[in-house]
Amino acid sequence: MEIEKILERINLDSFKTYEVSLQTLQLLQKQYLLNVPYENLDFILNKEFSSDLTKVYEKIVNNNRGGICYESHTLFLYLLKTLGFNAHLIFAKVEDLTYIGKDYPHLVILVNLDGIDYLVDVANGQNVREPMNIDDEDFISKAENNEYKIKANKHEYTLLVKYKQKQWSARYYFTKEEKTPSDFVDIFRSDKTNKSEKSQNKVPLLVTLAKEDGRITMLDDTMIVKEGDNKRLWNISKENRSDVLKEYFNIIIKI
Repeated sequence: MEIEKILERINLDSFKTYEVSLQTLQLLQKQYLLNVPYENLDFILNKEFSSDLTKVYEKIVNNNRGGICYESHTLFLYLLKTLGFNAHLIFAKVEDLTYIGKDYPHLVILVNLDGIDYLVDVANGQNVREPMNIDDEDFISKAENNEYKIKANKHEYTLLVKYKQKQWSARYYFTKEEKTPSDFVDIFRSDKTNKSEKSQNKVPLLVTLAKEDGRITMLDDTMIVKEGDNKRLWNISKENRSDVLKEYFNIIIKI
């Protein structure tokens, strides 16, 4: 695995030296979100997911795919630690599991910089686009007409979201407890029980990629393009899915 290729995958200069700083962390998170989509195509293709770093690297870097949280955060953590960041994986309990299915805890990253813990999430669809100090309840992050803040309650934290003038609601809950790949190695096991659960979940196809001023999304047979306050929707046929994936996400795959 080459760190230079990961940097190139997220459209960053692979020859540059990146200091361990909040500014670098902000840049890395932003560039990952703008270049690597959240996508659950392997659910639809009935392919087994993997948190094995070599397989994730092959999928996202070499094959120009995106991934779910287990994949993107496995790769992003590797990038951070290789660059010198103090970071580890944590689980989060998400309110809406529509696009991954039940019983799958969300995987995110906690980064410690100068004694401050930052929540970093690069794989949860429309979400926070910058590191958030988990102990600063006054900080509000804004992205795509949403506002985000973190509320602490003893050892548990809640990421809250507010859309326009609506009330604050929980996006997910998390603690600082470190997780390792061995903690979720069996989540996507290929035995019959797991396959049965997948079929019952009826997970909709989702491919979504952040843009500087919006987002492009394929949701089943609907394309959604948001640019600022403007939003366009149109239907696509199942026969054209592969062409749309190539045109809008540069993903070459038959589906």
